[in-house]
Amino acid sequence: MTDRVNEAAVDAHQLLNILSELSHRSGDLPAYLEGIVKGMSALLGLDWSVVTLCCGEAETLLASSLDIGAALDKTYPLHGTVTQTVVRQGCPLQVRDLDADPSQGAGAPGYRAYLGVPLKLPNGEILGTICSFEQQPREFSEAEVKLAEIFAERAAIAIDNHNLFAKQSQLNARLSASEARFRALVEQATDAFYVLNCRGKLVEVHQQATAQLGYSREAFLQMTLADLHAVRDAEDIAALLARAQPGQPLTVEGRHRCQNGGTIPVEISLSQIELEGEAAYLGLVRDIRDRKQAQAATERLAEIGELASMIVHEVRNPLTTVWMAMTAMQREELPPRCMPRQAFAVEEAQRLQSLLNDILLYAKPEQVLEREPVDINQLLTALMETLAAQPNIADRLLHWTPAAAPVQVAANTDKLKQVFINLVTNACEAVPAGDKITCWIEQAGDPLSSQHITVHIHNGGEPIPPDVLPQLTQPFFTTKTSG
Repeated sequence: MTDRVNEAAVDAHQLLNILSELSHRSGDLPAYLEGIVKGMSALLGLDWSVVTLCCGEAETLLASSLDIGAALDKTYPLHGTVTQTVVRQGCPLQVRDLDADPSQGAGAPGYRAYLGVPLKLPNGEILGTICSFEQQPREFSEAEVKLAEIFAERAAIAIDNHNLFAKQSQLNARLSASEARFRALVEQATDAFYVLNCRGKLVEVHQQATAQLGYSREAFLQMTLADLHAVRDAEDIAALLARAQPGQPLTVEGRHRCQNGGTIPVEISLSQIELEGEAAYLGLVRDIRDRKQAQAATERLAEIGELASMIVHEVRNPLTTVWMAMTAMQREELPPRCMPRQAFAVEEAQRLQSLLNDILLYAKPEQVLEREPVDINQLLTALMETLAAQPNIADRLLHWTPAAAPVQVAANTDKLKQVFINLVTNACEAVPAGDKITCWIEQAGDPLSSQHITVHIHNGGEPIPPDVLPQLTQPFFTTKTSG
């Protein structure tokens, strides 16, 4: 009796020594599992022990107490083996002699005794087995089975932790990649990003905010939204934040103070978010200086348009009276020296009428043009013949090349004609007498299906200076001395 007690004490002492030497802190799962099977084999006096990972109808050898070379980490069929029996039953299995009792399944060739313990997690999931083999028949005691279960528990926890760590690493990698993509998008955004806590203090800013207002990031993080806002005080800001609800962005306009002492108009879109379990606010701040300038310009143009319309109507009536009088005088017999002056006065009155019409059209830009099919070949052919007879164009050479096939567009004939008159006239006036003005149509693709054409009007003069190009779309802009 005393010998058995001493033997049990030695076994317990050896078990504690083996378990204390096992360490999975390095994260080297194969080495840890190899330590388990070697320790168990030494403690129980086993010929061979292995750890298997079972999945479906296959098992993979993860660790072995013996050097089995390339056989390790290979996958083998699980069907008809003692390992399959252990996994299905979910409890330890011992067979004294596999040759005499093959009912539990086949074992390793050359080995007769078998002890298998499932690698079971606390939730009941079975990951695989620890299998031990003896070359000779052997009975395993209940204490030996319990020891094997202790090693199996350690192996199961190590494998589960390793799998959890691998999954977490993959998740962290995906999150890092997602964060990197999101950060790249944020950094490229043209609007400034502010994150505020529930008291309106800035806890994070986007780099665009520093470029927008000139403060450093450190200076931003010492400020509140009320410090930045030049229009609303702290109470107004608190009321504004209270109105921002999750999923319902609130958009307001205001002015933000810059580091240099000035202010800029901004549009703020506030959304309530959750940050570390607390309510916070995400503010998207857009610099709207360009928008405000455009609005001011539009309003100014509208005012100018109203003034122009009023002036045109006021001037047109007396001008019409003068023009009618001058026209009537053409039917009178005038002295020869007065007739050129009278014709010149009528011509100038007509020019003033045309100028007033242009001003009135500019004052009312929103007009609906009636469009109709227009043959560009016919339009330009007739137009070139008419323009060639004009005094200011007659001493230039107009060279017109129609398209090979009819070219129709939907347009307002009168407006389109006026565009071509202006372009050809300007092209002629920009070059000296005797120069050639060429005009042709470029039509890409099938003439019957092409939807776009290009009308080229070209002279041999100097190119338009770069500083003049941006002003070409401004009404009444000209570089002519008498424009």
